[in-house]
Amino acid sequence: MIKVVLLGVWVSLISLTASYFSANLMSTKGAAGGDRKSGSEVDFIKSDMISVPVIRAGKVQGYVVAQFTFAVDTAETARLGIVPNPFLFDAAFRCLYENQTTDFSNLRQQDLTELVKQVIERANTKFGAVITKDVLLTDINYVSRDEVRTNWVKKPN
Repeated sequence: MIKVVLLGVWVSLISLTASYFSANLMSTKGAAGGDRKSGSEVDFIKSDMISVPVIRAGKVQGYVVAQFTFAVDTAETARLGIVPNPFLFDAAFRCLYENQTTDFSNLRQQDLTELVKQVIERANTKFGAVITKDVLLTDINYVSRDEVRTNWVKKPN
């Protein structure tokens, strides 16, 4: 009987000690995390799928279908008092629409890296401050004009 009571006391002491040290460790990490600048907090904004026409020589060649995720500085958007979503989506659409150098039917990794840089620069220029920290391409696809026609218009048999 005494062995059972001593075992219970021993387990209780171990549990209390472990709880104390884990709570102490968590509060220490919280204090260290509190030293960060308030501007380092980032919010992620995911766009809807956007469809952008690719126009070359005055004709629609196809459509770029893309979805972006924007990493936005929350402190800076709060300071400016704006909702960044429409500006971010507009910057992404314009970068895709005005891009004359990229062959979307044959994308390369370098093209995507340059596209992301352009979207960040354009968005931050619109805000007049560094709000957009990063742009992630969630999805990007090119659909030629002929593929759109064959998928949407049923040909009579």
